[in-house]
Amino acid sequence: MNESLLSTFVQVVESETLVHAAETLHVTQPTLTRRIQQLEQQVGMRLFERTGRRLVLNRAGELVYQYARRVLDLERKMADELDSLRDPEAGTIYVGAGLTPSIYLLPPLVAAYRTLHPRVQFRLRTGSSLQVLHALVQREVDLGIVTTVDPTWAEAVEAHPLFRDDLWLVAPPDHPLADGPPVSVEEVVRHPLVLMQRGSGLRTIVDRWLGGLDHAVAAETDSLESASRLVQTGVGLSILPRSCVQDDVAAHRLARIAARDDLGSRVITLVVRREGPMPASAERFAAFLPRIAEPSNQAPAG
Repeated sequence: MNESLLSTFVQVVESETLVHAAETLHVTQPTLTRRIQQLEQQVGMRLFERTGRRLVLNRAGELVYQYARRVLDLERKMADELDSLRDPEAGTIYVGAGLTPSIYLLPPLVAAYRTLHPRVQFRLRTGSSLQVLHALVQREVDLGIVTTVDPTWAEAVEAHPLFRDDLWLVAPPDHPLADGPPVSVEEVVRHPLVLMQRGSGLRTIVDRWLGGLDHAVAAETDSLESASRLVQTGVGLSILPRSCVQDDVAAHRLARIAARDDLGSRVITLVVRREGPMPASAERFAAFLPRIAEPSNQAPAG
């Protein structure tokens, strides 16, 4: 299928009107109309329905748009990888990252790397660990940084532990446990808790630490930032990754409560494909990551 027609189609979809698409592509509206008609002839069905001046995708159009977007993204990635082979210092690195790494860990890493290699660009894609692994295997990203790697992926990806992200028990600064001695799990469950949603890796670790004791859940959320804010406003205690809450603790928006028993940790892990070459710029970035881990917070090898 003609990629020029796909590119025009995607621009029309995202502009929502022929007028805006024509301005962006610097062509006339009749030219755009003719290209859309050519694409419709190739696929054998109409792709749009008109609603006033707007063009609205029908079901066939939605399907073509999804695939056209992937084709164009892969074409751009191919061009970027070829650039990185010619000049690793000017390549584009595609990174897939779980929510915790993308928000709390990657920004300073990217900044540090670009200080050394200012011509390198990054394209970041966030999602669950599972979504990142899928994108990696499909070559939509060059490498992934995740918190959970299911053993069933061992044949497709290599996992390299980077950081140990310890879990902290946190409370509002004025909470009665905030200035006291280390607390037991029995003392913790006497207070309402803010927990991540069931099924998340963090919730699994926390449930294991709670050991099946009865506890009151004041709120559940799928966002670490939301959990932190809920604790700050006095909704309950929570157990959250150090990377997520250390700035709030330092700023006295949260208080860290010492626990008698180890709360556990999550391991931030670099994942790469077992098969196929990695662009030189991405390979260099992957080698850079373990070197800048804090010595006290490095994940154990193996």
